[in-house]
Formats: sequence, structure tokens, C-alpha cells
Amino acid sequence: MNLLLLRHARAERPDPAVYPDDDLRPLTEAGVKRHRRVSKVFHAMGIRPDRIITSPRLRARQTAEITAAVLGLEERLVQNVVLGAEYSLHAVLEMLAICDPKEMVMLVGHEPDLGVLAGQLLGPNAGPTVRFRKGALLGLSFPGIPQPGSGVLAFFYRPDDLLALS
Repeated sequence: MNLLLLRHARAERPDPAVYPDDDLRPLTEAGVKRHRRVSKVFHAMGIRPDRIITSPRLRARQTAEITAAVLGLEERLVQNVVLGAEYSLHAVLEMLAICDPKEMVMLVGHEPDLGVLAGQLLGPNAGPTVRFRKGALLGLSFPGIPQPGSGVLAFFYRPDDLLALS
């Protein structure tokens, strides 16, 4: 399996007075525009996931929706709570176990969850925590369904790196 981990784009600052429910905090206007440009680079690179699975939190959903729209893959986009409030390595592995091992799957989520997940999939034991900037994309390859410590790093791009490729 090829697994893509995408952190949501730049979102509004957490402010309980404005967003009492942090799950409803949206992307900034600049974050939307920048991620649209980044997604066009994904398209140019030939990134076409078979599935795009996103956290239900608004900022991740918006990031996933922009990505899917630019890639013309809206029908492949689904939400799953294991990428949001119910994150755990076990839950993510169970979710991925139902995918075809030949698929390319994109997960759109949050820090620190994505960084912990990447470390657990790459390293022995808990592995190192990988630090994701907003909008960063990490690619992993696996000989089958992902298991802890079995991932091989294919690439890790920050948004600035991707935009430099355009």
C-alpha cells in the first residue's frame, strides 16, 4: 500500500470566543488559496489516491475537499472519526485493513496525531515523532497493509517545497 499523510492547511487561530467548538474552526482564506495551489502540484506530480479519508473536523474536511476537487476525485472522499477525536494507532490500522493493499490511500488529519502515526509506522517500537507543518504531505510505502515499523519513507514535502516545484 502507498499511504499519504496530509496535515490540514492553515486554519483560523483557536479562539473559544469565536469558535467555541474547535471542531468547527475553518481554514483561513489564505490557507484555502495556498492549499488550492499545493493541490495543483499534487495533480502535476500524478498523485491520484484511490481513497481520501479525512478527519471530520472542519479544517481537515476543507483541506480534503480542496484536494479532491483539484484532483477530480470528489467521489473518493470519505470522513472517519478515527482521524479526529477518536484517533488511535489501533483504530487507524483497523480502518486501513479494509483497503486493498494495492491502493494509494490519503489520510487528512491533524498534529500531533499524524506525526505520531508516521513515527509508529516508520520506526521500531513507538518510533520517532515526525513534525508536520500545516499542509505538509508525507508518503509511505508498505509491502501490504500497513503495520507498525513496516513503512518506508517515500517523500516528505512541506507546502513551500511543493510550491517550488510548480
